[in-house]
Amino acid sequence: MSEPASDRPAAWERVNQRPHVVILSDDPDLRDFLGQGLLLAGFWTSAIASGIQAIEVFRMRRFDLIIIDADIRGLSALEIIRRLRGIAKWGSEPLTLIPIAIIDADSDPAAREKLSRAGDVEFLDPPLELEDVAIRSMALVAAWRAANPGEPWADASVPQSRGLRDDSSI
Repeated sequence: MSEPASDRPAAWERVNQRPHVVILSDDPDLRDFLGQGLLLAGFWTSAIASGIQAIEVFRMRRFDLIIIDADIRGLSALEIIRRLRGIAKWGSEPLTLIPIAIIDADSDPAAREKLSRAGDVEFLDPPLELEDVAIRSMALVAAWRAANPGEPWADASVPQSRGLRDDSSI
């Protein structure tokens, strides 16, 4: 299921330098499947059930990867990405530039194009195989870290006094 420790980047083996992925879905089964599986694959995981809550959480803390269920109700995946990337309102600052993966059962090219234009996303097509999700997630984080070597790991920037834990579920 998970890559052997020797295949992971050396920095991941240090305390608080495991990538922290946030899973954004209103489907509790999907959140549990990805949350538990990615934890076993070497990630810290958090789960958020609504787009509005995700926007507020991103105002307070960082993550290394976002996985969004395209079928989320309420605030759409497209609107969430626009807000996170700072393009919801003209001139607004992005809340995050980290990689985003979209779980999208809809293969409509026009819908995917809109999502892609909103913020450089990777698509994960159901049915999801946990090993594939873990490998692609590791690759997304590694590519972003290589392109942004000065950026701190998500959990390296979280003050412990704020009461946030690496393995918290939001």
